[in-house]
Amino acid sequence: MLLMFGLVLGCTSSYSGQRPDTYYAESVEKVGEASLFSGDASVLSDDAISRILQHRYEAPPLSRIAVLPFGWSQWSGWSEQLAIVTDRINEQVLGKLESSGKVYDATLLPSILVPEKRTVPYLREAAARFQADLLLVFRSSCESFEKYRLFGADEAKAYCSVEAVLLDTRSGLVPFVGTSLQNFTTRQQDGDVNFREAVLRSQLEALGSALAEISTSVVSFLESGSSGV
Repeated sequence: MLLMFGLVLGCTSSYSGQRPDTYYAESVEKVGEASLFSGDASVLSDDAISRILQHRYEAPPLSRIAVLPFGWSQWSGWSEQLAIVTDRINEQVLGKLESSGKVYDATLLPSILVPEKRTVPYLREAAARFQADLLLVFRSSCESFEKYRLFGADEAKAYCSVEAVLLDTRSGLVPFVGTSLQNFTTRQQDGDVNFREAVLRSQLEALGSALAEISTSVVSFLESGSSGV
């Protein structure tokens, strides 16, 4: 079990907030206002920006969600055992998403469809080809620190974060974003190949907790049915 290799000390999470109904009523008078920077129109016209901001997003009544992780190779490529643990975490995330009555299918985006240019338009196209109504993209990262006065040579402290965005394939909107930061300590155990393996195992534990929290929040958002931004 991963709990043998590290101790999660705490976490910090942040998520996009729900738009109040009063937002739409109070912002009507601003519709049609032009940008103060003329060059902005080369990317999005003022009318397009106005329509985007005024759009009242509603989650699809039933969706396929494709999931695209960034940054997993650091852990899955270390050893076969860590690759198995990484796959198990992915399965837990997909299982949580599929537990929602608003989701009929949740699966990893096939690697052959992952675009080289990972910008929103290309990601949206990949999701559309897969007939995924929503694309959940998350990026994971960890930083480890071994030089602490209270820590011995076989101990370390680390911070792991998961940042996630939910992309609506049809509209191109990102109605939900979330970030979860976990910090933990780890100690090398008997049986570890080296201290690096112990650190990576503990990082996966922290990332698994962060992803579980984020996937739960995504389900809550979808079941609420309204915009998260």
